[in-house]
Amino acid sequence: MAEAPAVPNVDLDTLRNAIRDEYAIVAEDPDKGFHFHTGRPLARLLGYSDYLIDAVPESSLSSFAGTGNPFALGPIERGSKVVDVGSGAGFDSLIAAHVVGEQG
Repeated sequence: MAEAPAVPNVDLDTLRNAIRDEYAIVAEDPDKGFHFHTGRPLARLLGYSDYLIDAVPESSLSSFAGTGNPFALGPIERGSKVVDVGSGAGFDSLIAAHVVGEQG
């Protein structure tokens, strides 16, 4: 049986700050190019429909660097109340607002 790889000794605060700094650069300069997908290509990879993607302003779409698609868990209904607890560029919040409408 193979040994499990060693866990690197990483300072969590340093890691959090580095991630925060990288996401800030995505927000400020989304066209820079990154070692990870962003924007429309990422949204498509995560399974967002073009209908939902197109509901988001380009300024929020271009800086989208999410890690998942909460809408893949099931539909939300028009008029529903939705809370986004991990907002970055606001991509999911804007989609939810579009889906639930003015009464949501």
